[in-house]
Parts: sequence; C-alpha cells; structure tokens
Amino acid sequence: MEPFATLKNRLAGIPFFVEFTIQEMEHVYHNGFFKVVQPGEFIIREGGVDRTLFVLVSGEVKVTKQNDPEGRLATLHPGDIFGEIAFVARQVRTTNVIALVKSIVFQLEEKHFSLLPPELKVKIQHQAVRLLMNRLEALKQTIGGQA
Repeated sequence: MEPFATLKNRLAGIPFFVEFTIQEMEHVYHNGFFKVVQPGEFIIREGGVDRTLFVLVSGEVKVTKQNDPEGRLATLHPGDIFGEIAFVARQVRTTNVIALVKSIVFQLEEKHFSLLPPELKVKIQHQAVRLLMNRLEALKQTIGGQA
C-alpha cells in the first residue's frame, strides 16, 4: 500500500473534500481507515446494515444488484464516493460494490463518524446529501431522455 502521507494527499484532492480545511481533513483521516481490496472482493453487499461511507482512492469497482450479479449499474473510479444512501438515510444497502481490480478505499464508519466535531459531521452529511441529489438529478435526466 502507498505511504500514508501519499494516501492523505490523494484523499484531500477528491472533490467531495474540496471545501474541507486542513484541520477538518486531519479529523477525517484519523477517524477513518484505508483498506486494500482484491479483485472480486465485495466492499458492500446488498441488504447489509452497516453505516459506512466509502471513498475510492485507487482502482476500479462495479455496482451491481443481487438479481443481476453479472450486470453492472455503474463503474466507479478514483475519487468516487459510495455507500452514501445507507450512511445518510440509515437504510439497508441497496446494491453490491465489488472490486474489479486491486483497489484502495477509505472508510468512515458510523462509530468513528460520531466522534467528529459537530460542525464537521454536518459538513460531511451536507456533502453526502449533495452527492445524493446530484445522482438523483442525473438519473432523472437519463430517464427523461429515454421517454
């Protein structure tokens, strides 16, 4: 795995975190962790109940549904955030996320999220809701374009 300082710098360059101060990023780094996942490894399983927000730092992953495990709803690339629905809405996982190649993800679990300063928690939740809204708008445009 890359040196921690390099991973921190890569994480700070992701658009989700662009409005975060250096001090806020330090809190995020120290309350989350980096994990290496191998090709074919599940990062998220549909129906799971964890409350973890993920950032793809390197590699490539696919998003699938249980009813079509070989199909692909999306391919995610470095800088993409996922797991935000369960993280924000406190719902069960709605999709699978599976590594296509060796990848590094940054994970912020609910138990560590709860330790962050209140204003930082609000900022992260705001960014996650913004991400959800952007995805819903993109879906709306896709569906509207097919009608």
